[in-house]
Amino acid sequence: MNEVYIDVCLALPEAHSCRELIPALLTEAGFSGFVDDEAGFHCYIEQSLFTEDAREIFQRAIAPAGESPIAILSEKEIANRNWNEEWEKTITPLRVSDKIIIAPSWHPATPAPGELVVTIDPKMSFGTGYHESTRLMIRLIEQYIQTSMRVLDVGTGTGVLAIVAVKLGGSSAIAIDIDEWTAVNGEENVERNELKGKIDIRHGDLAVVPESCFDMILANIQRNVILELLPEMIARLTPTGILLLSGLMVDDRSAIEQALDRNSFMTAQVIQENEWIGMAAHARRGS
Repeated sequence: MNEVYIDVCLALPEAHSCRELIPALLTEAGFSGFVDDEAGFHCYIEQSLFTEDAREIFQRAIAPAGESPIAILSEKEIANRNWNEEWEKTITPLRVSDKIIIAPSWHPATPAPGELVVTIDPKMSFGTGYHESTRLMIRLIEQYIQTSMRVLDVGTGTGVLAIVAVKLGGSSAIAIDIDEWTAVNGEENVERNELKGKIDIRHGDLAVVPESCFDMILANIQRNVILELLPEMIARLTPTGILLLSGLMVDDRSAIEQALDRNSFMTAQVIQENEWIGMAAHARRGS
């Protein structure tokens, strides 16, 4: 194909709260490729599709409410490429903890004794998910998971956290997400890790989980969503269950702890990487 594309390059740091959301919004506007390299975060769209309507969606995506607009570093015309091939070059095995390595199927990793490799092929339009909040959640799972725990993963995305939890000893997991793409991508990743039958991927919100008595609930999602869902998540935990939370910035800690307290929960641990935090919480003793 000789179609001309527009390459819009953004200054989008790894820690930015909209890093995962922007590709999803831009895909709906007609953008068909995203590549993150040393020059910046590239967003590609056919020139003929970069209409005024698409530009308006683009501007809204890079100027989220309550935040400064994301800087545009450059905008230029380029020839068509194999965007998937370009993107795959940026995804390589990543050590996320002392024990866990996440790797795509096209770039397998060989674990050392005592290490686990989790195979995750993320959908291109939605990024890799291997950011600070994912690493924080995995480190917390390593600390708190116990053999035969039943796990609920809220906002599962690629399914990575549910997969890690079961690989580390959890007996089973239900993993949910409101985004339709996760129903396909999550199932694919469950199969890649040979966990079919142990992890149930469901499309929807907590209404699709009538089950309760989970030993561990994972929620790597935005603060406002955590605050909204907190009572429902707590209601699905066993009395001794553990709640692991991330997708949170340092400044979110106070609001989350206040909400936990209102629900008779307390913080057991907070860990931090750059501006991101992960939290472990459980019921107050004697509650």
